[in-house]
Amino acid sequence: MRKTIRFYNRLYFRIFSIFGLSASVLVLLIGVVFFRLYSINVIEGFKKQLEVNAEEIASRVRYYAIEDADAGYADYMDATQALLESQDVDIWVMSYYKSTDRLKSKYVNTSIKYKNLSPGMKQVMRKVYRKAQTCSNMGYDEIYEKEMIRAGSPIYDAGGNVIGGVLLNSVAQSRTEVVNNGKRIVIICLIIAWSASIILAILLSSQLSDPISRIRRATIQIAEGDYNTKTELKATGELGELADAIDILSYRLAENEQGRVDFFANVSHELRTPITVIRGYTESLADGVITDPEKVQHTLNRMLKECDGIERLVGDLLTLSKLQNPDFKFEKELLSLVQIFEDVTRNAKVLGEKKNIEINFESDDEFAFTLGDYDRLRQMFMIIIDNAIKFSNENSSIDISIHKGDRLYVRIRDHGIGIDEDMLPFIFNKFYKSKLQMNEGGSGLGLVIAKQIAINHDAGIDVESKVGEGTTFTFDFEPASIPNDM
Repeated sequence: MRKTIRFYNRLYFRIFSIFGLSASVLVLLIGVVFFRLYSINVIEGFKKQLEVNAEEIASRVRYYAIEDADAGYADYMDATQALLESQDVDIWVMSYYKSTDRLKSKYVNTSIKYKNLSPGMKQVMRKVYRKAQTCSNMGYDEIYEKEMIRAGSPIYDAGGNVIGGVLLNSVAQSRTEVVNNGKRIVIICLIIAWSASIILAILLSSQLSDPISRIRRATIQIAEGDYNTKTELKATGELGELADAIDILSYRLAENEQGRVDFFANVSHELRTPITVIRGYTESLADGVITDPEKVQHTLNRMLKECDGIERLVGDLLTLSKLQNPDFKFEKELLSLVQIFEDVTRNAKVLGEKKNIEINFESDDEFAFTLGDYDRLRQMFMIIIDNAIKFSNENSSIDISIHKGDRLYVRIRDHGIGIDEDMLPFIFNKFYKSKLQMNEGGSGLGLVIAKQIAINHDAGIDVESKVGEGTTFTFDFEPASIPNDM
């Protein structure tokens, strides 16, 4: 039974949440940093401008004071005040009270005394008087009762001594309004960017989650036994490879399921026939239908033969099951293929005596070393040679050769009836066997077992055959190095 996934647990929602949260945090951080930098730049920029204005005014006042040319001074100050008034700037020209040669009263704002200045103004003027610096600051001012920006610059006499100073006072509100207007524009831009990011997050979340959801649904269907399901996803990259892997898995599982069904059907068929025969003979003996001692013995022999067939089939099934088990490990060791065939040919000559079949063996390598399981390789070659003897004509031969090249090549050739070209692709299928009488006792698993042994030894296996001329099986093995003591 499938579980219902709540919306907040769905992959789409999680991906969207990650993208959306990331975009929101990023927009917020950008906004905070930009607001801060923008505010600082606007205020600092205005401070610098006030300092420049203070220096220019101080320079002109110095000129008028040194030349004692009061003509035109009032007009200059009126024009300058009018120019800076649009920026809410007040111009105060002050004489340095500690100077021995003070700035004349006609050039200063006589009503303004240092002792009457606000703390913020005094801070600026102390640097102007004592350090001869042009400087500025910002803060609440007790005189204006507002947030103010102040800038000051020293006035020098002809000898370069500070005799006074220019103090510019500007209401900070005008600068704050500029900052706020800029912030409003930035906020609008950030909202647009955030909205675009959310839309992009929705699209990206859908693009990522939809393929994964389709793969999930297909996987669940496969887990429930529907091996014909497909993701039908056409994508590139890792998701495309994953979808292809799921489709391949589905196909393989369906193929294996059908193979399992066919396997059990074939096993049932292979067992049903001998069991039916044994049952029939047993009933005939039990019912007294067969009483003649000679026929009774014949019947018992037939029953024994059928039992041998069942035993052989069960043994082959167990062997095949063991070989196909991924956990089954072969006891591989350094061995000589030449030695194996010396053992195999001795038994093969006994099997071939009834049909007067000659077994020929040759090798261009004295040992033909490889790594493998001696008993399993012997079993594999005996299966091939046993089949070769079954399907060979009387008074013929079976030729076995080993050739060493980049790999060790083993060829087993008979001169028998051969295999039809149309049947060659199926000879390694389970329970495939010839309908000929000479193969009546076969289980249909011999070649399957032989191929499985070859696979477990990383060996190739190939077969060529021509009807009426014979069949050749070719194996290739990885050669092993010769021991030093050989």
